[in-house]
Amino acid sequence: MGNPADDSLKDTTNDLHAAPRYTEEALGSSSRPSEAPPDYHAAVASSAPGPGPGPGPSRLSTPYRPFPPVMHARYQWRLTGTFHLCGEDDPDERLYAVATHSGLKGDFPRVVLHNGPSDKDPFLAAACEERRVGLVDRYALGSTIQLRPLAGGDPDGELVKEVMRARTVGESGMGYAFSIEVDHGGKLVREDFEWRKSKKGSNELLKDGGFKLLRLSSRRYQESSRSSTASSSSHDATTEDGYEVVAIFKWNKTLTNMMHPFELRFVGPALSGSLGERWAVMAVITGLRLWWLHVGGRANRKTAAIGEGGGLPDVYMSG
Repeated sequence: MGNPADDSLKDTTNDLHAAPRYTEEALGSSSRPSEAPPDYHAAVASSAPGPGPGPGPSRLSTPYRPFPPVMHARYQWRLTGTFHLCGEDDPDERLYAVATHSGLKGDFPRVVLHNGPSDKDPFLAAACEERRVGLVDRYALGSTIQLRPLAGGDPDGELVKEVMRARTVGESGMGYAFSIEVDHGGKLVREDFEWRKSKKGSNELLKDGGFKLLRLSSRRYQESSRSSTASSSSHDATTEDGYEVVAIFKWNKTLTNMMHPFELRFVGPALSGSLGERWAVMAVITGLRLWWLHVGGRANRKTAAIGEGGGLPDVYMSG
């Protein structure tokens, strides 16, 4: 799938804060023929900002505006490889563009998060397979996450590679684990996290299923560390095994939500932004990777178990 030319977004690249809204005019704009998807470095080069008054946040690794505490995916009515993340307060305001690319190889970004409401805005993060994949290599456990250099570094330097890896958990669970820098009083410290799959109906919020993002370095969530803003989400504060929950990724599977397939919600300390912008970008791009794996029928325990067992099941090997 290629990225469409969206005439309604042409004026937004120079003013990211004037994010466009979904309108009949925007929905009716035409699309251009499909293009070959770029590799990571081509994606970064094509989204490099032009001359400007100064090194604004879009030139570095930080979002041009803070991620809202709740974000909804919003598909477009026309055939396109780009959708948007919108906030809860104004569901028609496009905050971040997400460009997607399909294909048989794994050495190009499947999902690209742009630092603005257009797929012409600067690259912020991307995700693809950890290694090249072929026609039936759908059991690879790893996902490669590419981020811009840390704030304060060279914005044109080498992209930072992180890995998210699927694994089975216990007798029936599964998750996707990764590490990322977290803000500790102005100092960045790497911590481990895991998107743990939740069963449908495990609570009211996850009635259609989804994932909880666990902070693995905090086995027990202490009352003294709770912020006042986290009280409204106290039912999501910890898992049964005592891990702190910092984000929720849930599916919307009702007919009324066909154009809003998922929701990403920050909870606990993530509501106050205390985990830092680096963590927030990683949480969003890994959440988008979950969506991609889910669409491909891969975000499940069976696929992870086959991958842990060495790859393809016997039925495929014999063919």
